[in-house]
Amino acid sequence: MRVRSPQDLVGGIALIALAALAFSQIGDLRIGTASRMGPGYFPTVLAGLTGLVGLVLAVRSLVLDGHGLESLNLRHGLPLLGAILVFGLAIRPLGLVLASGLLFLVSAFASPELKWRETLVASVVLIGLAVLLFVVLLDLPFPVWPRM
Repeated sequence: MRVRSPQDLVGGIALIALAALAFSQIGDLRIGTASRMGPGYFPTVLAGLTGLVGLVLAVRSLVLDGHGLESLNLRHGLPLLGAILVFGLAIRPLGLVLASGLLFLVSAFASPELKWRETLVASVVLIGLAVLLFVVLLDLPFPVWPRM
């Protein structure tokens, strides 16, 4: 078969690889059931959906015409990857609020039209929603602030 949309194929393969990585990391977590979710339930569902979307994109690349591959622009991608790494490394020692703040700070450099005031407002609102959702409503054991 001929690849008709290289961009979709690469994106699909990347999503499938991301899902495989996620599955490899959540293997020891208890899944539970839909009515009594364990700590691995939501990550498993997200990893499955990510892999499914990747599979759909990869198959679609063989059927529908699409865009070719463009040159890789690291100016936009590296800050996003760095932000994810910084968040992952900072969540335990710094807590959800400060790790999320670092996530927004580092990822802001990916935009060529960076506006600090808008970034700050969006960060504060989204960090507040994350604390409300994950810590208050879902009662997940995330440290909110650094442990002293």
